[in-house]
Amino acid sequence: MQRDEFLKPLEQILIMTMLAVKAFVVIVFVFTVLALGLKNLNRTPVYSSSIMYPPNSIGPLDDVSLGLSEMPTPTPIPTMLPTFTFTPTLLPTNTTEPTGTSTATIEPTNTAIVLISPTLNPTATPYPTLTPTPFGAATQTVSALTGIMASPLQGVASSDLFNVISQPFIMPPAGEDSGHHGVDFAYWDFKDVGAIDGTPILSVFPGKVSSAYTKIRNPYGYMVMVETPLSNLPKEIIDAIKLPEASSTPANPSNRLTCPTGFADWWDPNTKSLYVLYGHLGNIPTVKLGQTVKMGDMLGVVGNSGASSSPHLHFEMRIGPANATFASMGHYETTTTDQERHNYCSWRISGQFEIFDPMVLYGGSAN
Repeated sequence: MQRDEFLKPLEQILIMTMLAVKAFVVIVFVFTVLALGLKNLNRTPVYSSSIMYPPNSIGPLDDVSLGLSEMPTPTPIPTMLPTFTFTPTLLPTNTTEPTGTSTATIEPTNTAIVLISPTLNPTATPYPTLTPTPFGAATQTVSALTGIMASPLQGVASSDLFNVISQPFIMPPAGEDSGHHGVDFAYWDFKDVGAIDGTPILSVFPGKVSSAYTKIRNPYGYMVMVETPLSNLPKEIIDAIKLPEASSTPANPSNRLTCPTGFADWWDPNTKSLYVLYGHLGNIPTVKLGQTVKMGDMLGVVGNSGASSSPHLHFEMRIGPANATFASMGHYETTTTDQERHNYCSWRISGQFEIFDPMVLYGGSAN
């Protein structure tokens, strides 16, 4: 027998033997895995919400130790989850008369509000008597007035005015030039309007221009005042005006003004008008003294003139004798004339022009 004939069968036997061994190993491995799987099926898994599993997993991994000692199960770490409990608090309505300066109470009403178109040129009828009310008595029932009066700022809706108040109205003691006689509006970036500097100022009511500065005078700087007779205003506006009671606090001597006398005032004390003042304009007003304006007409732009530290609109309202004209007014600087100081005193502290919070016409007090 030749050598090759002997080795060839032996080589085939070795190959078959190796294949058999590999098959045996595979069979043993498969049976081992199946046995471990059946063992795990008999175990009831316990999952803890306090254990953090990897993303996309649904629980702890199966035991694949293949006979090695099992790793210790990690002890779940309890997590402290805060519990939020919302308990509505009902605040009782204070029905007693407030003392001092109180906060406005907003009382929603379920009564349907019907808008009445304003009559700007009514027949001559006696205007309603405005009775002073305790300061802070404004209610939300006047919100419908925003449909018959304009916002003083172009691009800012009447309903958004409360969101841009930088300084609210503060009632001053009688005869004292303190407090804050109007409402300030300011913003750096409001919605899609941008900054307030340079924003057009609009007349909230139709009327006649009773003051329009062509030069800067402190504290108002460039300013415009528009007069609207009460007889030309809708009844809803008249009813909404809340004149606060005069303060019983004596005037502080340090806040008294130098008020020149001897000047004739040509206004009509038997007829009342609403006066709206717009202060700290950015430049000379776009209207002139004596000019008639409509609701929504542009009066000027917001600026930083006069006693102002940043661009804003000072918005002020008073009820006073009709046909008053303030060609110019000012104080607190030597460049002002006696006539300008007299006009300023008449407007601010004489009591002839009764001040109130202008925000009562937009749905409530700003305080």
